[in-house]
Amino acid sequence: MIGGKTKYTNSVEFILGQEYASEDGDIPNISETDSLNAPNPSYITRSQTTNVTQIFQDAVAISYAKMSNMGTLAGANLEGLEANPQNELDFQVGNKMKKLARAIEKTFIQGTHNKATKDSEVNKTRGINQAIVTNVVEANGKPIDIWLINDLVQKIDKANGDISNLTLWVDNTTLNQINGNAIEMGVEVGEFKSNEYGIQIRDLYLPTATVHIAQGQFIPEGTAFLLNFDAISPVEQPVPGKGNFFLEPLAKTGAGEKYQLFGQIGLDYGNEALHGKITGLSTSFTKPVGRKVVAVSEASAASVDGDETPTV
Repeated sequence: MIGGKTKYTNSVEFILGQEYASEDGDIPNISETDSLNAPNPSYITRSQTTNVTQIFQDAVAISYAKMSNMGTLAGANLEGLEANPQNELDFQVGNKMKKLARAIEKTFIQGTHNKATKDSEVNKTRGINQAIVTNVVEANGKPIDIWLINDLVQKIDKANGDISNLTLWVDNTTLNQINGNAIEMGVEVGEFKSNEYGIQIRDLYLPTATVHIAQGQFIPEGTAFLLNFDAISPVEQPVPGKGNFFLEPLAKTGAGEKYQLFGQIGLDYGNEALHGKITGLSTSFTKPVGRKVVAVSEASAASVDGDETPTV
């Protein structure tokens, strides 16, 4: 979602932006006489917010014995597949990079901020969960519904955030709950086809805005995020002459080759008031058993236009 918007820094600490409270407009009550004297001035105080990059590092070791034994078959050899990779180093590095990518993803969501004051301390980038403090809706154990989401959109709007392109970032339980609610309410998506069954909600059309839905990983249990991805970017801190997340050989200590992977990266989420989160959601999903039925009295049924009488 943010991989194509990478920013770069040559400092561990980088600026996210300036935060300040905007003033509400009041209806003026100024006479001609009053206007002869200027009102007392007021000042808007700004504060600068920052985040940091942090180190991600791993190592790879390949023995000479392994290099010379690539023809050994292991496991099931399915048609068209080779039991072993053609290049052991590429295989090991590729999987280490996947591990690092997941570590970065988890850090960007759950990371807690720390600015090191000496070399022996650890710089830790602030993740989006810790960052969001202004726009928070507490569910108090209830499952998610469109009105909780709508309340959060309104909070972001009141904080002068852009609500034109928000994405609800949810875990599997919350995603199932949204689709379960749609089934209960009788929502039909798209044109019925004989080879299709089920429902898959990708957008919510709320009174306040249209909200996209995407499933994420490492989201804290009972939490859903409403994010403005236009304001979120990874920030890389390259090493001069080497780049970032590079592979380099280490000193030999035996019959094999050793390498290290090294990179520094942090999260730029802009002004935290552009985003929001719902906390305290139910962590269990109850499958819908059917559509909700609204019961009406005979008097109400008689007043309904048309030939069909609603079922009581």
